[in-house]
Amino acid sequence: MEHQARSSRRGSREVILDAAEALVREQGVNRMTLEAVAAKAGLSKGGLLYNFPSKDALLRGLIERFTERMDLGAGDRSPGTVVSRRLAVHDENAANRQGGLGMLAAFAENPDLVDPIRSLQRQLWDHWKASEADPERALIAWLAAEGLCFLDLFDTSPLTAEEHGKVVAAIKAIARGAP
Repeated sequence: MEHQARSSRRGSREVILDAAEALVREQGVNRMTLEAVAAKAGLSKGGLLYNFPSKDALLRGLIERFTERMDLGAGDRSPGTVVSRRLAVHDENAANRQGGLGMLAAFAENPDLVDPIRSLQRQLWDHWKASEADPERALIAWLAAEGLCFLDLFDTSPLTAEEHGKVVAAIKAIARGAP
C-alpha cells in the first residue's frame, strides 16, 4: 500500500510538472499560477500543494527535472555523451523559447532557483578534472554547446540551419576528443 501511494505521488508530481511546463511554454512563468497548474493537471490546488508547497518549489521542480533529463546520475559522463545529451535536450525544447525565457525571468526573481543547474555544472567540471586527460577541452565543448543553446534561446544566432548543423557536429567532435 505504501509503495502504491509513493508511486501515485510520483505520478501526480510528473503530471503537475507536465502541466507547469505547458503553461510556462504557453504563457510564460510570470503568468503561471498554482491554480492554473492545478486545473491543467486535473488536480485540486491542495493536491498540487501537497507535492509543491509554493510556486518557487514548483519552479525548482521544473529546473531539477531539466537537469535530470541530462541523465547524469549513473550514466556515462564522458564529454562526448554529456554534450550530445545537452544538445538533444535543447533540440527537444527548441520550440519552447518562451518557456526558457520565462525560466530566466524566474532566476532573476529568485537567484536560488538556479542552484540545481549550478550543482550540475560543478559536478561535471569536477568529474572531468578527475577523469579526462584534457579536461579543458571537455569544458570548451560544454561551453560551446551552452552558448549555442543561449543564442537559440535569445533568437540571436547568426547561423543558418546548415551552419547550425555543422557547428553542432564540430562541438560534438571536440567533446569526443577528435582532432
